[in-house]
Amino acid sequence: MDQVLTVDFGSTYTKAALFDLRQKELIGSGYAPSTVDTDITVGLRAALREISSITDIGDVTSLVSSSAAGGLRVATIGLVPSLSLEAAQRAALGAGAKIVSSVGFKVTAKDIDTIRNSRPDIILLAGGIDGGDEETILHNAEALSKSPLEVPIIVAGNKVVASDCIQLLAEEGKTVTLADNIFPEIDRLEVGPVHEVIRELFMNRITHAKRIDHVSGTLNLAKPIIPTPKGVLDAAQLLSEGTDDEPGMGTLVIVDIGGATTDVHSAAHGSPTKSGVIQRGLPEFFLKRTVEGDLGMRVNAETLLERVGTPNIARLAGIASGKDGPPAEREITDYIQDISRRPERVPRNMRETTIEAALGRAAVHLAVSRHAGTLREVFTTSGAVWVQEGKDLSVVCTVIGVGGVLTQGRHPRYVLEGALENSESPFSLMPQQPALYIDAAYVLFGIGLLAGLFPTEALRLAKKYLLSV
Repeated sequence: MDQVLTVDFGSTYTKAALFDLRQKELIGSGYAPSTVDTDITVGLRAALREISSITDIGDVTSLVSSSAAGGLRVATIGLVPSLSLEAAQRAALGAGAKIVSSVGFKVTAKDIDTIRNSRPDIILLAGGIDGGDEETILHNAEALSKSPLEVPIIVAGNKVVASDCIQLLAEEGKTVTLADNIFPEIDRLEVGPVHEVIRELFMNRITHAKRIDHVSGTLNLAKPIIPTPKGVLDAAQLLSEGTDDEPGMGTLVIVDIGGATTDVHSAAHGSPTKSGVIQRGLPEFFLKRTVEGDLGMRVNAETLLERVGTPNIARLAGIASGKDGPPAEREITDYIQDISRRPERVPRNMRETTIEAALGRAAVHLAVSRHAGTLREVFTTSGAVWVQEGKDLSVVCTVIGVGGVLTQGRHPRYVLEGALENSESPFSLMPQQPALYIDAAYVLFGIGLLAGLFPTEALRLAKKYLLSV
């Protein structure tokens, strides 16, 4: 098999890329607005026509991911927000989900309304270590059973009462599936079983409900459709670990700057690298994903400006522009208001280009600082000790940037350097001296899709097309 077609149905655009695995070549790529609300194959055919203008596609093997129609929308319910609820959120994010609502402790009628209004595709019900609290998860199962919610529910909590939760929900006609407890012990997370359940539900129910599975009549699918973020996590793991035939790139971070969110994926154990540091909190996964919904470059540009402040954006834009100096604060606010109303708007001059670079750098910095762990000094009877919470990413080898402000902008390195540790975040364990790359050819989604069946070929393609900056 020489050629493979990879397709991603995004919320805004449908992307297609045709690869020659033998020659390690990106033969061609195409983009078109997604048409999931009408007929998803219309946008697909438009994207494929761009490739067909270069080469005959034919009946090639295809691999597909999707975040269209809202992606995989999951509501999480747990016990203590910093423990089982956090564990549920991590499990959902690691499965490629978009978390649309999260509820801790005992669910109330108002919480049910919040969950219902968030329009989840799946509800993940967690709570209690094995042998621990039983009352809360039973209460929450009963509340869900009496609710008008009709989406599938996964029970992944205290195994002592998990079957009772299943019975409560099933007796009221809910679609419910049992998974192993994601938080069986206070210092252990187990997310593999719940990931498998989410994958099955996504394949068998959600793609059908959102009409994404209609592409099976147009494409020769080699594997079931997966959520787009899951494909990026697969790419991160492959790029980091490598294969038997091709070495990986070591520990890494991938930053994806989008119009609505900035997503960060890391492939690193994140254990303390400084002597004498004590690690606390939930165990960290080697593969971790976070989604910052307030750091988008278009839909949430005004929110991003609020987080950073107009003077800081002006300062960052001034550094990008060099001798030309910073834009006026009024220029910044006018531009950001305009792109928030018209997300398709692109920079028209050099000053707007520097504002874009400033926004991108700020989004990267905030997103990575939230993803990375932190250090804090704690005073005990024996004296001061340093405590680490979260992942230590200070020594990761590589940072990879994805997104239009990096591939289309004039200041890609400046934007991506926002991921590095600096004086503004002295206690954040952000990367210090990694190699920097950008996905200039938009191949990363395809690399993630190829990773499962053709890992060595995918890794070699990635090394060829990721651009050092």
